[in-house]
Amino acid sequence: MAMEKDTGNDPSRKVVRYAGALFLLAAASVMVWQMFGPSWFKNIKAEITDQPYARTITVTGEGKANAKPDIADVSLSVVSKGSSVKQVTTDNNTKMNQVIAAVQGLGVDPKDITTSQYDLNPEYDYTNPSTSGGYKILGYDLTQTVALKVRNLNSVDDILSAATTAGANEVGSLSFDIDDSGPIKTQARAQAFTQAKNLAQEMASEAGVGLGRVVTFSESNPSTPVPMMYDMAMKSVGSAAAPAPSIQPGQKELTVDVSVTYEID
Repeated sequence: MAMEKDTGNDPSRKVVRYAGALFLLAAASVMVWQMFGPSWFKNIKAEITDQPYARTITVTGEGKANAKPDIADVSLSVVSKGSSVKQVTTDNNTKMNQVIAAVQGLGVDPKDITTSQYDLNPEYDYTNPSTSGGYKILGYDLTQTVALKVRNLNSVDDILSAATTAGANEVGSLSFDIDDSGPIKTQARAQAFTQAKNLAQEMASEAGVGLGRVVTFSESNPSTPVPMMYDMAMKSVGSAAAPAPSIQPGQKELTVDVSVTYEID
C-alpha cells in the first residue's frame, strides 16, 4: 500500500500548529505573571504621611544659692633631698609622721587624712656624662603629700602653723567646701527651673502661642573656681617656721543650670 506524501498544505495540520503555539504563549504568560507580576506590583507602595514640624521651645535657666562652707581641704607636703635613698626616705617619713601627729593633735580625724602623693626621683649631673654614656646621680629628692579634710574651720590657722612647724615645707592648696551640698543644690535647682519656665512663658506669649507640657530637661553644674593656692617656701631662716596666714572661708556659691524643652500649642 503506497503512503501519501505530506505536502505541508493540509489545513488541519496548520490549525493544530497554531493552537499549540497559542497554548505555549498563554502558558508562558501565566508563568511570568505568577513569578513576577503580583510581587512586583505588591512592592510598589505609594505612601503619603503627615509629619508636622516639631512644635517645641527650648529655654535655659540658672539658679544660684550661697552658703557658708563647713569643711576645708588642705594639701600638705614634705619635700626632702639627700645623697641616698635611705637618707632621703628616712628624713621625709620622719617629718611626715610628725606632721600627721601634729594635725591629729588638733582634732583632724585619721579617716580624713589621705596620702595623695609619694614621688621619689634621682637627681643627675647632666654636665658630666660618664664614659658609658649615662649621667652621674648626685642624690635623690622625695615629695610626700597628704590631703586633709578639716571639719573645724576655726582650727585651720593653727593646723597650718603646727604642720609647718612639724616639718611640712609646702602647702599645695587650700579650698573650702560644703560637706552636704544637697539642700543648697535643691534650692539653686528650684530657682533655675522657675527662671526657665518664666522665660518660656514670656516667649510663648510674645509669639502668640500657648505653653504645653515639658518634653525633656537636663541639668549641668558649671565648673567651680580654682582652689586658693598657698605655697610655703622651705623653712625660713633658723628653726622658725613661716607664719600661717589668717584664713577666711567666706561664702560658697553653688550654681545649677537647666535646659527645658516645652511643647507649644
